[in-house]
Amino acid sequence: MDDRVGAARRAQLSLFTTTMFVGAALLFWVQPLFTKMVLPLLGGSPSVWNTAMVFFQAALLCGYGYAHLLTRHLGARSQCLVHFCLLGVAAVTLPISIAGDWLPDAAAPPALWLLGLLAVSIGAPFFAVAATAPLVQRWFSRTGHPHASDPYFLYAASNLGSVAVLLAFPFVIEPLVGTRGQALAWTVGFAVLAACIIGCGANVWRRPAIAASTNDAPRSTWHRRATWLAYSAVPSSLLLGVTGHISTDIASAPLLWVVPLTLYLLSFVNAFARRPLIPSWLAVRCMAFGLVILAALFPWREPASIFLPLHLVAFFFIATACHGALAERRPAAESLTEFYLFVSLGGLIGGLFVALVAPVVFDSVLEYPLSLVLAAALLPRREKEAVTAPGGTLWRKGDIVLAVLILAVILGGRSFTEWAELPLPFIVFAGALGVFAVFVLSRQVRPLGFAVCLAALLITGHKPWGSDDTVWSGRSFFGVYQVVEKADPPMRSLVHGTTNHGGQWTRDDGSLEPTSYYTPASPVANIIAATQALKKRQRVGLVGLGTGALTYYQRTDDAWRYFEIDPMVARLASNSGYFDILPTHDPAPDIVLGDARLTLAREPDRRFDLLVIDAFSSDAIPIHLLTREAMALYMRKLEDGGVLLLHTSNRLIDLQAVVAGAVDDLGHAAMLGKLENIDSETDPVSAPSQWVAIMRDRAMFDRLALDETWAPLNPPRRLVWRDDFSNLAGVIRWRVKAGD
Repeated sequence: MDDRVGAARRAQLSLFTTTMFVGAALLFWVQPLFTKMVLPLLGGSPSVWNTAMVFFQAALLCGYGYAHLLTRHLGARSQCLVHFCLLGVAAVTLPISIAGDWLPDAAAPPALWLLGLLAVSIGAPFFAVAATAPLVQRWFSRTGHPHASDPYFLYAASNLGSVAVLLAFPFVIEPLVGTRGQALAWTVGFAVLAACIIGCGANVWRRPAIAASTNDAPRSTWHRRATWLAYSAVPSSLLLGVTGHISTDIASAPLLWVVPLTLYLLSFVNAFARRPLIPSWLAVRCMAFGLVILAALFPWREPASIFLPLHLVAFFFIATACHGALAERRPAAESLTEFYLFVSLGGLIGGLFVALVAPVVFDSVLEYPLSLVLAAALLPRREKEAVTAPGGTLWRKGDIVLAVLILAVILGGRSFTEWAELPLPFIVFAGALGVFAVFVLSRQVRPLGFAVCLAALLITGHKPWGSDDTVWSGRSFFGVYQVVEKADPPMRSLVHGTTNHGGQWTRDDGSLEPTSYYTPASPVANIIAATQALKKRQRVGLVGLGTGALTYYQRTDDAWRYFEIDPMVARLASNSGYFDILPTHDPAPDIVLGDARLTLAREPDRRFDLLVIDAFSSDAIPIHLLTREAMALYMRKLEDGGVLLLHTSNRLIDLQAVVAGAVDDLGHAAMLGKLENIDSETDPVSAPSQWVAIMRDRAMFDRLALDETWAPLNPPRRLVWRDDFSNLAGVIRWRVKAGD
């Protein structure tokens, strides 16, 4: 009899654990899947993911609120009936797809449009799945199982399901299955989850009179509820902050969304596990250490092989410490759904701050450092006792030595091969910064004082040297922009993220000339001159207006049309007064606002003689502009003998492999133009650049008088991206030296 009871209990536990695992896996699978579907409609902006995360957090809050009301006001059998009906309604909306006729309006706020699309397209199934975790845990507390008094361990199983699917998405699912296939597989998974939920419901259906067990956890108070909000809001804001920080300069793609989210979920797994792998005292200690290191080095991002992992590791320990404090303050099982409701509300507050409030209030990315300061203010109080165990003294000498060594290595690692050439003020400043960082570490026993000192360290850490001067800064849904002036030589540039996107410089005779990738020595200048030689009146399409630098090469009779997704960029280039090349060479520019894939599709075929694709934000790439379908669209818009020109300069992504794959698949020919080894003494305004020119037939290139910067495109590998398939993991390259 005991064996049968034990087997039944194990089967019961397996059913509930499996339900939690599958539900969480579906919940976090649909997030990168649908966001990837919608990304092409909004220009591949990193803000798409942050805005989508706000929707997911809001839908999660609604699901948790539904579960809370259901368990508070209905009996067990009524709860089962209502939830089974909800699952049926959600199933009618599957498979997942973008709602028909939902195209972005250039005049409407992109964030609001995206939130509406998400609600219409996946709102019902996401809501139904989101309610699973708190509802199933509450049902488990009514089963009479020996572990029913503390069902929170099931939350760890839930987060393991989330982690599993997030790790599989960029490395297994995305490389093997397109978005349409994934949508069908998700539908099958939803059916499996529904069957599991029905099984869980059957367990409580047979025992409707069993009261929920209680444990020794403290009762809920408003002070405790405020604590739940704080310890869930700060990691949520940091999640979006660090995601935006690392994706701005690489790409807005699932791979870079998934890594921080996986670490975020692993912190929950550790916090709610019966035996946490990372003890609370260690997590809090590493949190303080990570906050100080990030604050001291916040302005730097190169080399990426050091600084991106640094941000991710620090974020993980901050989230682990905060979620550990959250788990320690969890209530009895009878208040479980209320606890999850406040946790999800805190997550939504943090997400709203980063994704919707900050872009409107701040003209620079202040939300990430502000979240670090808030995290410092929330450093768990038990740190006062923890830092003396097991060492005996507050931040032993070994910790201080380690802090100094790490700062020295990271600061020096930024320019290992050039350390001897660094200016003396830089070396003195770095040393002073290290000393200040050690002082800030000593303040961590008083969280508010620690937060104030950390804020001072963040401000101090900004580079106080250099001759560049920011004369204007602004922010839109698509990023943060700065107009920067330099005295020698006199030039003005547009900076987006950490990348200089060129601009203009004033020659000795007072005339203006483009800088950076667009100088007369660049491959793009050569190809424009070569194509102009074939036609007296050239029709040019330019995707990505930037500062309008390329219009320097426009002739009086030429007809140029510009495709730009960001109205702020259009204003900067055309009538802001900061950049004068476009107003000088094209006083009445023909600018089409909106995503280039959508606006170009409405253009007549064979419209252009030259089509230039230069739509990059910081060093991030809009993946949907590099797919086979995108290349086919571009070629349809070209006249016979026309040239497609793509700007492929990138520090971290091997774009040549992707372009070559699409070119080969379409049966076209391509040439690679490269400007390298620039002598900054004789040419201080040019920057290394790479451009790929594509034509329907290689023989057509013989008609162009291209210079020695051009050669056949022949990368060592070729990858074909499609609209429903792209794999960023296969093309990322890490550089040791900045700007390499």
